[in-house]
Amino acid sequence: MLWALTALAIPIAVHLFHFRRHQQVWFSNTALLKTIRQENARTRRLKHLVALALRCLFVAALVLAFAFPYRPDAAAEIDTEEGVVAVYIDNSMSMKAQSQKTTLLEDARVSAQHLVSKLPPNTRYLLLTNRFEIQNEYPMNQEEMLRQLDRMDPDGRPVKMNEVLDRLQMLQKRHGFGQATLFAFSDFQQNMMELDGVQPDTSLQLVVVPLRAAVDANLSVDTVWLESPVIQVGLANELHVKVTNHGGKAIQGQPLNLTMNGRVCASATVDLDAGASAEQTMQFLLKEPGSSLCAVSLVDYPITFDNDYRFVVAPRATLQVVEVGRQRDRTPLAMVFDEDPQYQYLCMDPARMDLSALANAQLIVVDACSDLNETMRQVLLEHAAEGASVAFFHDDGRSVDTNAVSVDQLAVRHAFFNDLILDMPQHADLPKVKRHVRLTPGTGTTVLARLENGDPFLTEQTVGRGRVYEVATLLDPAWSSLSDNALFVPMMLKMALLGGGIGKLSYTLGLDQTLLFGDLEGTGNKVVKVLSEDGSFETMPAHEVRNNRLCVFFQDALPEAGYYDLMVNDSLCHRLAWNDSRKESELSFTEGKALEQAFEAAGLPVKAVLEPEAFDQHDLVEAMARKSSSWRWFVLLALLALAGEVAVLRFWK
Repeated sequence: MLWALTALAIPIAVHLFHFRRHQQVWFSNTALLKTIRQENARTRRLKHLVALALRCLFVAALVLAFAFPYRPDAAAEIDTEEGVVAVYIDNSMSMKAQSQKTTLLEDARVSAQHLVSKLPPNTRYLLLTNRFEIQNEYPMNQEEMLRQLDRMDPDGRPVKMNEVLDRLQMLQKRHGFGQATLFAFSDFQQNMMELDGVQPDTSLQLVVVPLRAAVDANLSVDTVWLESPVIQVGLANELHVKVTNHGGKAIQGQPLNLTMNGRVCASATVDLDAGASAEQTMQFLLKEPGSSLCAVSLVDYPITFDNDYRFVVAPRATLQVVEVGRQRDRTPLAMVFDEDPQYQYLCMDPARMDLSALANAQLIVVDACSDLNETMRQVLLEHAAEGASVAFFHDDGRSVDTNAVSVDQLAVRHAFFNDLILDMPQHADLPKVKRHVRLTPGTGTTVLARLENGDPFLTEQTVGRGRVYEVATLLDPAWSSLSDNALFVPMMLKMALLGGGIGKLSYTLGLDQTLLFGDLEGTGNKVVKVLSEDGSFETMPAHEVRNNRLCVFFQDALPEAGYYDLMVNDSLCHRLAWNDSRKESELSFTEGKALEQAFEAAGLPVKAVLEPEAFDQHDLVEAMARKSSSWRWFVLLALLALAGEVAVLRFWK
């Protein structure tokens, strides 16, 4: 571009030869004109020289601006002897959005291939993606890097930027590289730009390549939950659905469909303001036992991965109830559960606890807590955290109130009672209490029933995935009439059903990596497999038995969202639903100067911010130079020179 400086000859030639025609004017007395000409000749010559200098400055500044000047120390210097080039490609779901040509992910892959092809042949490479695959994190030559870019897995979980930088610094130290240059290809969503804990590193050069999708709207089905965790065949239930509009325009009448085992069983519409979320309720009815594969779906383009939210509902065939207490011939709990085919009832002595039976129980009832030591109490709380209901009937050594009182208040609007008590009579026959302990509800505890004197009678507390109930009296008739009251049976059935809930409806890829199953007996030495619904994928995840429960570990082993079967010794045990993280649904990105400032604030100065098209050029240094801002100063100088010339010619008389 500097060859264009030869254009400086044009204003010089104009100045020297004065390509102007002179008009001849006849005047009677030239003596006066001669005097004026002699007086102004020197001023006129100075004026022309100043105009010539400004014209030359305008041409030179314009040429230098188009030559894109830059400081050599601002360009990335790749050390092929002691350094490594790391390429990070964000392969999360948001990168599958449409670009002007194909997808953002494909644009990143092609640009990275152009980059590798243009660097010196002896350059060493590391490839980083959101899956952090081990085979990509060993130093590769040019041919190996191009091959791995072709084979790159397109599916990755969302990661934070500090995870990528920590990974690179670890690999740089492990392989002994003195310098690293990181080319980061991503859409740089705001939720990924977390740089806390990143160590400033002067040996790291950072070149960021932001990619932008040609889309400004997206709808997502974020999550679903049940109105009641009790799932039974023939019993209606309500499903709550959360939908979010990530775009800038309001949506009216967006259709939603609920499918069960491939059949549409409910439909609804939802209105969404711009950038807002809304909740919709849909009713469904299980007509057959066994697991039902369900999904809530909407139609939205071009981002489609978050249009479906998959989940599984499965009623339990039987629920196991364990009573821990003094051995008696026929306890009140045995009369409720022992002869009901939906329940398996077991009574055990506190001194001889069967841990395997506790692990599989949906309801554990402890009558007379004073017989339970602290270790066993902690074991029961751990079972509650894993989803069981645990009920303590107290005589644990606290001060006992022997004044006869009655249960006076029930929290009938609470979820525990709202489907048990449809209408509360004015003078209801509630349990009479002869002896009770004074319960002291802690933080997060709900009082479900109170006595006439205001003392709590029944409390509920959520512990992990389960619930812990405390009753201020015993089932012994010497303490209360609870076991003979009409409230007793529905109260105990509700506790058992809540403990026998379905647990998690679905799981999130990349986030849920440890799954716990408490209803698989004797799986310690058995083969555990996970199969996709269509049988195209099979894996054998790591697993172990903890407290008689099966723990299955998923370390990014599943290829995509969908339905999977958990098999133990080739027998189907559970059907699981997996969804992509909804963090990728957001359309908020870090752009422009804010992107550079975010990295520089973490002690990682950005060498250049490039467009994907820059890697199509023959010279990468030229591409980085074109991103320099120095050319703007030369454009400003050219404009000032042009304005100065106009001022000289017009106002210099």
